[in-house]
This record gives sequence, C-alpha cells and structure tokens, in this order.
Amino acid sequence: MSEENKDLPAGDEDSEQAKQPEENTAAEVTAMPQLVPVESDKQPTINDKQETENMEVHHHSHSGHGKKTWKEYFWEFLMLFLAVFCGFLAEYQLEHTIEHQREKKFAGQMLSDLRADSLFFTKRIKDIDSIGRKHQELFTLMTRPDKATDKEILNATLAVMYIYDIQATTATYEQMKTSGSLRYIQNKDLTNVIQQYYAVSLPRVLNAMEIHRQFFNEYLNPYFLKHFRIQDFNKTGDSLITDKPVILYRTTASDQELLNIFENYGRYHETIKAILIVHAFQKLQELITLLKKEYHLD
Repeated sequence: MSEENKDLPAGDEDSEQAKQPEENTAAEVTAMPQLVPVESDKQPTINDKQETENMEVHHHSHSGHGKKTWKEYFWEFLMLFLAVFCGFLAEYQLEHTIEHQREKKFAGQMLSDLRADSLFFTKRIKDIDSIGRKHQELFTLMTRPDKATDKEILNATLAVMYIYDIQATTATYEQMKTSGSLRYIQNKDLTNVIQQYYAVSLPRVLNAMEIHRQFFNEYLNPYFLKHFRIQDFNKTGDSLITDKPVILYRTTASDQELLNIFENYGRYHETIKAILIVHAFQKLQELITLLKKEYHLD
C-alpha cells in the first residue's frame, strides 16, 4: 500500500475500497459484447399466415387438378364460342321475325290505300269519258251550219265547265319512305313497281292535273266572267234558271274563241286520261296483284 493511502483516515479508506469494485464491475459490463436474445417461440405474424395459406391453396389446386391439356382449352373455347354464336342467332332470328311482321303490316296498309285509289281512278276515268262526250256535243253545236242560240250554247258550255283532280292516298308510302321501312320489302320486283307507281306515275298525273287547273283559271274562268250573266245560273253555276239567258258581247269572233278554249280544254282531258291516268291505273292494279301474292292478302 502506498504512502498516500497510509495518510487517509480509516473511514475514507473503507469508502475508497467500496468504490473500486463498482468501477471494475462497470468496466467489465462495458467490455462485454451485447447479445440479442432470440426467442424460439416467436408468434407468426398475419402476413406470414396469409402467405402460408396462399401457398397451401396453390399447392392443393395443383395436386387436385393438374395442368390442363390443349384439348381442355379447346373444348372450353368451343363451348364459349357456341354460346355466343347461338345468342347471336337467336337475336338475329327475333329481329328478322319483327321486321317480317312490320313488313306485312305495312303491306296490308298499302293495299288498303291502293284499293281506295283504284276506286277513285275508276270513277275519274268514267267522269272524263262522260265529259269528253259533252265536249263533242259542244263542238258539234258550235260548228253546225245554222247559228246556235244563246241558251243552247250556255247549256252545252255549263256541262263541260268542270275541274277534275286526282285524290290519291299516299299516307302509308310516305310513312315507309320517311321511316326507312321500305327496306323491309325484300322482293325487288315489288319494290320496283312501288317506286314506279308512287314516285313516277302518280306525280306525273298530279302535275298534269295542276296544269289543267291553271288552264281553266287562265282561260275558261275569264271568258265566263266576261260573257255570261250571273243571274242566269243557279248558285252552283251548273244549270240555267231562266228561259232567256244572254251571252254578252257575242260575236262570231267570241264564238270562235269559246270553241277554241273549250276544245283545247277537252282534248287536254283526253290526253291526261289516255297517257297518264290509264298508265298509273295499270301500275296500281299490278301493284295490288303483287302485294296480294307476296303477302297472301285478301
């Protein structure tokens, strides 16, 4: 023991001795390497469990079914293809059935329109034939050697002062044309006749009748207002109500003018009937026959 230690009091010496073991112990602890405790019974986390379960499921699926062959893939594809294809066929068949029903419905409506037109054309042709005979009577009267009386001329003239129109029913055709329903008709011959009647023949007749009306308004009506007295006729203007009617400003020139006007008017009637109305009527009858045959309509 050193001399310094000898000089220390007894109490201080004991205290110094007590401190030395503590310092030595701290140094030893500091010098020792730190070891991380390993727990052998560590609990598995949730992710570990999920990975384990996924692996187990994947393992069992392979062990239960095995790898698919190309034949299995082929049959699965074929069955899927057939299912889609059959669905397409069913939808196509349904659409075709609906279109055929609509086609037959429109055909029935058009047939009804054509029958109404047929009745009208039949009557109008008879009217034109009748007025044609009256035009011939007026021509004979105005060209005979002896001069006709005012009453004879007025009676003959009133019989031919008519304007005839054509009242065609085109509602079904216009509806089909506007909605695109003409495509439902598959028979090309039937489609052609429909177009010939509604788009060609009928418009020509209607246009000719309009020109006919213009001729009446430009020539017949002015002559009537200038030379005929309104008090000599009934309210409808188709018959005389006096025994002594008068033609105003009557001369040989005015008689010839009257003959020229009414003769041209009558010939125009005959031309419209022979060339346009009869032709349209023939197309109408042909169309009725085709519709009844194609759709078995009565």
